[in-house]
Amino acid sequence: MDDRETDDKFEIRFTRDEANLIRSDLLADDAITEQLRNAVPAPDGSVSAEGTLNDLDDLLGSIAAAENHCENVELAARLDRLYTRLERLGRAIFLMQDAGVDASKARSTGTARQRSYVMQFRIELLGTDPPVWRRIQISGDSTFWDLHVAIQDAMGWQDYHLHQFTLLGTEDRIGTPLDDEPSEILPGWELRVGGYLAYGKPLALYEYDFGDSWFHEIRFETSMRMDGRRKYPRCLAGARRCPPEDCGGVGGYVEFLEAISNPKHPEHSRYREWVGGDFDPEAFDARKVRFSDPKARLDLMLGGGPE
Repeated sequence: MDDRETDDKFEIRFTRDEANLIRSDLLADDAITEQLRNAVPAPDGSVSAEGTLNDLDDLLGSIAAAENHCENVELAARLDRLYTRLERLGRAIFLMQDAGVDASKARSTGTARQRSYVMQFRIELLGTDPPVWRRIQISGDSTFWDLHVAIQDAMGWQDYHLHQFTLLGTEDRIGTPLDDEPSEILPGWELRVGGYLAYGKPLALYEYDFGDSWFHEIRFETSMRMDGRRKYPRCLAGARRCPPEDCGGVGGYVEFLEAISNPKHPEHSRYREWVGGDFDPEAFDARKVRFSDPKARLDLMLGGGPE
């Protein structure tokens, strides 16, 4: 990756309220937040800062983490509005910078160029209220198998069951092909996510466990330059713990929550023993997510992996 791709700086102007909101997160240590803490405001109270797309990505991560741990509904909404504005700004700048990349260089770099980008997705488990969701980033050369493993790890599933992706607007299904499956399932480890999900094609469904049928909405949000200082996949934010495996789908999960939260419920003791103690449905911390090696998991499943 050349210096132009990582070091192009641009100016971001923040309102007084936005700047104060960012400064209030005392744990944030990104470059833009540090500038805002030391900046002299304009007469109207606004503040400007300079940064690269990587710096903006760091700031978005700080805002997402603050929103994730915010218990004040009004404050969380303000953080969400700020995140949305800056994420759209970053997307626009990315597209403008990307348009300036020399086409011959893009052709010559091939897969290495794919690896210089990351894709960001919002994953929401459908049917849960309030919703269980995650925001993750994966490298630009990721396959659907890589995305599957990242979703499993970020959500907290154990990968005990089959899965498939359904691309909205098409009949394509991507996952693990089965010998007795009448309709063809395309092998996820052979297909790259970027060929199916992008700005013009942002949505897909991910189904896990064909018995419980946990459906997840996969929403492509943006692409950006890869930060060489970070490891991918990354989990930026999210909310709430995912349901226990094999609890019976959305309906069974509702019954489980009613029982586990009420010591007088006749099934309380049984469910508590089943999950190994207390179960807090609100518990989630993006900083504690750890991602496993998708290649090692594929090799284990296929008994040596694809040829």
